Amino acid sequence: MLRHLAPWLILVSLLIAGPGCGGGSWSYQIVGTQRDPGAQGRLQVERIEGGNRLVTASLEHMTPPTRLGANLTTYVMWFRDPRGQSTKAGVLEYDEGSRTGRATATTPMTRFTVLITAERVPDVVGPSENVVFTQSVETD
Repeated sequence: MLRHLAPWLILVSLLIAGPGCGGGSWSYQIVGTQRDPGAQGRLQVERIEGGNRLVTASLEHMTPPTRLGANLTTYVMWFRDPRGQSTKAGVLEYDEGSRTGRATATTPMTRFTVLITAERVPDVVGPSENVVFTQSVETD
């Protein structure tokens, strides 16, 4: 009897575990901060060649940056290391019509925090206080 159930038990355990679990892929459901509480999305982190991490943010229900504060025009993604140093990862591709944003970047860090901020211009050198998403990431 158990011998006939074994293949089904294996299949069910694989379906419960889901794709990408345990092998170098991490996924986070994220929600907006008080700055934009209705915003939400997914942060996907994957181990890639060279020991780096590929980070993809797919966001929705984001308030246009112009409505979050005076002169805000764009969203920027940052990686903050455990010492508190922030590195600009990139500018979000933001579509005001669908209120969605997307950004992809790589980092060699295995422990870091992802910040997404609303900024006045895309070429800023440090994150502002206009944080709309924050997520701690720990891989390996």
